[in-house]
Amino acid sequence: MNATQSFAQDRGTGATPAEGAKAGATQGTFTTSDAIPWKPVDPKHPGLQMFAVWGNPNEGASLILQKWPAGMDSGWHWHSAAYDAVVIQGKFTHTFEGAAPRTGGPGSVWSQPARQVHDDKCEEGCDCIIAVYFHGKLDFNPVKGGA
Repeated sequence: MNATQSFAQDRGTGATPAEGAKAGATQGTFTTSDAIPWKPVDPKHPGLQMFAVWGNPNEGASLILQKWPAGMDSGWHWHSAAYDAVVIQGKFTHTFEGAAPRTGGPGSVWSQPARQVHDDKCEEGCDCIIAVYFHGKLDFNPVKGGA
């Protein structure tokens, strides 16, 4: 396995919290889906994009939206923090190490324990959007050679 890298080190620093989610905000916000300011997770490898709804994934707990291109597979990896996810759009497959892949459409949910190896894929047909609540700082730790 690679050494643990922070989100900022491995995945770019473009994620910022939504304006209304900032501490001390006195005015709420509403952003339509076609106006979400998606940022590449890794500017060197376009594809996966994200938007921080609240919190800062570089520092701690956060709620983020991820937009996956159809057919994209993350490869086997793990995160230091646990997370919970909900499929909003598309057909998304999540595979826990040692278990059969599970695929679901909008409304499907899963919980991922910290440090557990897993794989994620947006199935062909359309892009996927998932909402992910990370319980701590976001990192991505690839597993060489698969699980």
